[in-house]
Amino acid sequence: MRYVLYPLLLGVLAVGVLAMRDATLSTHQPVAADSELAVVIHARKHRGESTQSVAEMAEAVTLLCRLEVNTDPTGAIEDIGDDDFRFVLRPSLDSTDRRQFRGCLEDWRADGVLLDVVSMVDL
Repeated sequence: MRYVLYPLLLGVLAVGVLAMRDATLSTHQPVAADSELAVVIHARKHRGESTQSVAEMAEAVTLLCRLEVNTDPTGAIEDIGDDDFRFVLRPSLDSTDRRQFRGCLEDWRADGVLLDVVSMVDL
């Protein structure tokens, strides 16, 4: 009985480990080089440096976070009003990089500016 139970337990354990690996492993999907992603963020300033505008600080955080996901803005960050800003990244990001980029934008603090991602839309 013991000789049957051990291989069975080992098999169940191996399947469990593989399932956990698949569920927690960050995997990247191919993205076309000419694809683009439009990102809209909302910025708010809490204290911070009085000589720097919200727009300057939002741009600084955005440019630092884009290094995390190896993509580039196609132009300047556009102020669309009410402390909302829009920019386009090329190439676009797969789902793993989108989560990482959103997390960086929303978690990273630069001199009192806080960012919230409003939308990320493929163009």
